[in-house]
Amino acid sequence: MLLYLLRHANAEHTSPSGKDKDRPLSSIGINQAVLLGDYVSTLNLIETSMYISSSLRTIETENYALKSCTNNKEFHDELYLTSSKELMKFINGQNTTNNILILGHNEGISALASYLTDQYIALNTANCITIEFDCVNSNEISGSMGKIIDFFNPL
Repeated sequence: MLLYLLRHANAEHTSPSGKDKDRPLSSIGINQAVLLGDYVSTLNLIETSMYISSSLRTIETENYALKSCTNNKEFHDELYLTSSKELMKFINGQNTTNNILILGHNEGISALASYLTDQYIALNTANCITIEFDCVNSNEISGSMGKIIDFFNPL
């Protein structure tokens, strides 16, 4: 089983509404997301369930980075700025044999990658890490079980 953890691309520091959840991608972030999309298009994501935070910056990242994917994409409020513990609970709760892609935020996404691989991992904006597990169902994934098989950094 594979888990793809993507961090959203670079975002503006503020939003017109003043809400963090409404921050759009910056021009740097748009460039990063396009490069991330070029990378993602090389992956075989046919048997992959995609879960995306409902923030504007993750939705905009998805528009560029996952545009080549025809998979069903689900947007979840609970993935917005969530902890690694809650991300782990979310992954286990999917109870799927499909690979999983999560597009989310730091600190949770980096902490989850670190927990799963037993290595310190800091995902920068528009990074993607692919972690492999020797199991067939997402409810079997646990700490220290993962092996990093790929890491993408757009810049």
